[in-house]
Amino acid sequence: METEQYLKNLKKSLLSKNNFKKVIMTREWASKVPSSAGVYVFKDAEKIVYVGETGNLRGRMKDLLDSRHHTVRRTIGERFYRSIPGFQKATNKIKFPDNIELLVNDHICTKLSLAYLEVKLGRKELEEEIHCMIDITVRLNKRGKRK
Repeated sequence: METEQYLKNLKKSLLSKNNFKKVIMTREWASKVPSSAGVYVFKDAEKIVYVGETGNLRGRMKDLLDSRHHTVRRTIGERFYRSIPGFQKATNKIKFPDNIELLVNDHICTKLSLAYLEVKLGRKELEEEIHCMIDITVRLNKRGKRK
């Protein structure tokens, strides 16, 4: 029972409307995020579209700057910009072409907001709790619940 209440409180804190901020795609912006463990959530308008957990929030936000390092970027590029001439799929070794990278940056900065919460214990459980809330039609996470 205590564990359930702990997760409920973390979820409420993380998803608080005041916790969501615009993303600025710069290393300076990313360096202001704490380097502690935590859970982060992206919203598009009022819908949660992605949740992730990490041992280093700052490092993960720096990963967001490069399509080789973050699923959110690759999924946005593939979902919204693959019909643009010259599109090439990004992988963990290859970035999108420059014009697609710019479109992905703009998409993240103008359409998404981010909330994060430092969490020492229960990151995976909190991530899975929120992941279950995401409408599959808008979800940017590629994986399902881990076993």
